Amino acid sequence: MTWVHDRIYAGGGAYIPDHWDDFAGQTGISAVVHLSPGRPATFLRIPPLAFLWLNIGDESEAGPEERWLVGRFIDGSLQEGRKVLLHSSLGRHRARWAFVAYRIIAGRSATAALREAAERPWLTPYATDPSEWEAFADEVRARRA
Repeated sequence: MTWVHDRIYAGGGAYIPDHWDDFAGQTGISAVVHLSPGRPATFLRIPPLAFLWLNIGDESEAGPEERWLVGRFIDGSLQEGRKVLLHSSLGRHRARWAFVAYRIIAGRSATAALREAAERPWLTPYATDPSEWEAFADEVRARRA
C-alpha cells in the first residue's frame, strides 16, 4: 500500500483483503474502492464501512458512468472524514484511473489530474487516453453549471 493524496491510499493484490481487520485497525482506512474482475475479494472479519466494488480489471473497461460513480464515492467518503483505499486485485496501479476521476470531480482540470497520476508514487508512464479524460472533465463542468 502507498499514500497517494491526502487521505487516499492505493494497494493491490490479496494481502489487504485477507488481513483487512488488522489493516483497517492500523491505518484507519474505512472506505474502499475495490476493482476486481468477476467478483469482489472478501475483506475478512469486519468489512469496510463504505465499500464500492466495480467489476473492472483495467481502465479501458471504465466508461463515463463508472468514472462518475467512483469519483463521487471517493469525494463523498472524504467529505465524511474517511480515509479511502483504492484497491485492485490485479495491482494498485490499475486503480489509478479512479484517482483521476476523483480529482476531476473535485475540481481539477483533466490535464492537472493526469499530471498528478503520472507522478510518484504512481508508476510512469501513465498510458491513458487524455481525450477521454478531457471529455469527462467537460461533462463534469457541464453538470455543475
